[in-house]
Amino acid sequence: MSLSRIFAITTRIISQFRRDHRSLALIFVAPILVMSIFGYVFRAQENTTVNVAIVNEDKPTSGQASLAGPIIASLKANSSEMVVTEMAQGAARQAVRDGTQKVALIFPSTFTQDLTTARKSSVEVVVEGSNPSQAAGAVGVVQQAIFKSAPEVYRSLVPAPLAVAVPNGLPIEVKATRLYGSEELEMLDFFAPMFIAYIGFFLIFLLTSVSFLRERTQGTMERLSASPVTRIEMVLGYMLGFGFFAMIQATVMLLFTIYVLQVKYSGNLLSIFVVTLALVLGAVNLGIFLSAFAKNELQAIQFIPIVILPQVLLSGLLWPVQEMPGWLQAIARALPLTYAIDALTNIMIRGMSLASTWVALLVLFGFAALAAVLAATSVRREVA
Repeated sequence: MSLSRIFAITTRIISQFRRDHRSLALIFVAPILVMSIFGYVFRAQENTTVNVAIVNEDKPTSGQASLAGPIIASLKANSSEMVVTEMAQGAARQAVRDGTQKVALIFPSTFTQDLTTARKSSVEVVVEGSNPSQAAGAVGVVQQAIFKSAPEVYRSLVPAPLAVAVPNGLPIEVKATRLYGSEELEMLDFFAPMFIAYIGFFLIFLLTSVSFLRERTQGTMERLSASPVTRIEMVLGYMLGFGFFAMIQATVMLLFTIYVLQVKYSGNLLSIFVVTLALVLGAVNLGIFLSAFAKNELQAIQFIPIVILPQVLLSGLLWPVQEMPGWLQAIARALPLTYAIDALTNIMIRGMSLASTWVALLVLFGFAALAAVLAATSVRREVA
């Protein structure tokens, strides 16, 4: 065994990587980028407080003191678990629907009267409901806070000798209302739209970038460059060719998800397909565009940490976009996968129509058109 030959090979590898700037970026820049996103997002998730919109419609009879008021004051003082904002009922429900408030806690107009006469009352907890785990967690936090604060408040309202008679568990029933979805909604149903978008985008991007690279390295582009075919014709031809298989993949994936995995969905199946098609067409054109900057398949795959990973981390697949830091939300809103996940979630879980997701569709088709233009400008007419 010769150490000189071993070190010669080692030196050659180091020298080769030193000249390969793309590989150096993958080694040093990509981990910092990914870990920075992880760090900032996880820091944002450490805030465990729940934004609660309080609706106090309690109207006690004359001579009665409102029993809802002291509970609300106690909830406001409990800032370690929730941030309370009083709103009208319509505004509170809209805030939950928009995601600015996690929960709307509604005290009915007969709250005090029911509690004093029937010894039983109820409050309504309104949650968005599309994410089963988040809905259950938010309802649990509010329910626990009510049952913890209500006995303490009522003990302070009665004379000291009678305070011991106040029960620890008051007869207050918490009724959960979901704006979307139902109690039968499972985690697979919630994640299905996200995985449909992610898998479709990732696989088509990878297939297109590698396949188009082979077209260049095998001399196909050289033969086409000698023909009257223009750049845009070349890109459109490849887009339609790869897009044909992208449509087949999208169809198979949707049918398998719905009929084999039996994922529950509310919207129209054709609407789901249209959104998926818009996304994969953008992935096709993006793959063609970026493949022009790769000399081999390894370099084409190196685009995955730069193109795919940020979208996985920021598109809402792992964490809600609304809970990210503001500057990360701005980046997330520039990514096509974010709009695809929003549109598919709105259709499949919230039961919205295709027309109601027109903004997401406009962005997805616009991204596909922009990527097609970029691909046309990057296609090299000379031999690769």
